[in-house]
Amino acid sequence: MFGSKFLQAAALPRPAVTVTKTAAVASTDLSRLENLRKKLAEDDATANSSLLDFATPVDGQDEYDSTAPVAVKRRKAASRPAKILPKPSWLKAQPATSDNYRALRSTVRDLGLATVCEEAKCPNIGECWGGGDDSVATATIMIMGDTCTRGCSFCAVKTSRAPPPLDPEEPEKVATAVTQWGLGYVVLTSVDRDDLDDQGAGHFRAV
Repeated sequence: MFGSKFLQAAALPRPAVTVTKTAAVASTDLSRLENLRKKLAEDDATANSSLLDFATPVDGQDEYDSTAPVAVKRRKAASRPAKILPKPSWLKAQPATSDNYRALRSTVRDLGLATVCEEAKCPNIGECWGGGDDSVATATIMIMGDTCTRGCSFCAVKTSRAPPPLDPEEPEKVATAVTQWGLGYVVLTSVDRDDLDDQGAGHFRAV
């Protein structure tokens, strides 16, 4: 019974729904459109230049010519102050001329050691090796040779896929250098040796 009533209700005709604009809304839209048209007409009538005049680079030219020379107004840059400020003291590198620097370099040459300070062309080598009254001299020894098997673009150390073999006497040379230098502290670093089976871990341990 419920289904038959539902079908009868669904079969009844639905009232038509119509949407109409009121006269007030239609007149409002029309007035806005008319006002916009009047505004555009006034702008066209009072405009001092047209789009062609705006695009024309030379005064008095009837048509735009892309090959015509364009008058460019160049402006002078603001004048720089006559007094140039000096660079701060911490920005200036200390020259590598001290006695301590010469002693460290002589030991490195005599023992045939490599330092990252020299191989990487560090600009602070004079300050680190030279030390001073208010600072402690330091040095960074680079073990396993001066040639790396990596090719990092930011590093100045020499690279090769087949670098020279390891120096078996390097651990004793490093100990001799550290004893002679008497520095505040010494840093040990190394190149990469991908050509070795253990990547140089055994040699690093010996040092």
